[in-house]
Amino acid sequence: MDILLGQYKGLKATIPYIAYTDDDINSQIATLLSGNPIRESKKGPVEMGDTAVIDYEGFKDDVPFDGGKAEKYPLGIGSGAFIPGFEEQIVGMQIGDSRDINLSFPEQYHAPDLAGKEVVFKVKLHDIYTEKPAELNDEFAVSLEIPGVSNVDELKAHIGEFLDYQVQMKKTDASREQIYDQLLENCSCIVTPEAVSAAVEMQIQQMAAQLAQQGVSVEQYAQMTGKTMDQMREELKPYAQKQAKLEAILDEIIKVENITVSDEDMDAQYELLAQKYNQPVDVVKQVLPKAQLKPDLLHMKASQLILDAAEIIMEEK
Repeated sequence: MDILLGQYKGLKATIPYIAYTDDDINSQIATLLSGNPIRESKKGPVEMGDTAVIDYEGFKDDVPFDGGKAEKYPLGIGSGAFIPGFEEQIVGMQIGDSRDINLSFPEQYHAPDLAGKEVVFKVKLHDIYTEKPAELNDEFAVSLEIPGVSNVDELKAHIGEFLDYQVQMKKTDASREQIYDQLLENCSCIVTPEAVSAAVEMQIQQMAAQLAQQGVSVEQYAQMTGKTMDQMREELKPYAQKQAKLEAILDEIIKVENITVSDEDMDAQYELLAQKYNQPVDVVKQVLPKAQLKPDLLHMKASQLILDAAEIIMEEK
């Protein structure tokens, strides 16, 4: 990999005015209120807008299919969370009722063995409840169990601190993007096809991790977007090539500046990751071994050195 470093200190970035307002605080509070609703049990038949707590199991040709079973599942009727027709057929059921629901999966369903197929869901209703947003008062603030928050004013102050952190992160991201673009322009770097391929695979892995949180595999996502995995990899190549060049340049800066990572740096980063993901430090170390964490920390230090030496100008409001 051939690298010729150009100017990487004293770069300049001009970023737009970024700040939060009282409206942003109120929006965050509204989200908290709607996300922590007051639940009220209901008698009588299920109606649109209710939440029905159900057991269900799906059968195709009288055989249960994978992913088609759950117990005590809270289903918002009218939410569109299930395939078309399912929620509508829950309407009218009462607590203790059982019902067979006959449906067909959509033709474009992500699981090919179920797409367009007729199925039967056996459903039992356990409970019905409605929800409404909570009320903003000191009792609600305490119920959130946020350290140092015992009333509405402290809750607003806590949200303000969170929004201020977000603003600072946006400023940093905006600055970093411009600085990185200048760095790539100033430095000559030829990366190997292998390095680009490795960067593409890293992007695929990150995408897979994000999709997994939604219960979708990267292969299923490709199918849903009408692409093959090879086509997705080809689309990721320009960004991957840029990322590979940037990492190679940072590696060269690490050498030139004699940047190192101490055991204390590693331990501090493990603590931060453990807090971020709410996992014990030992678990984080198993998932992210030192050999993998150290290069990331070195790149972070090199990046920070470049940002600290840059001139960041914020536009006026």
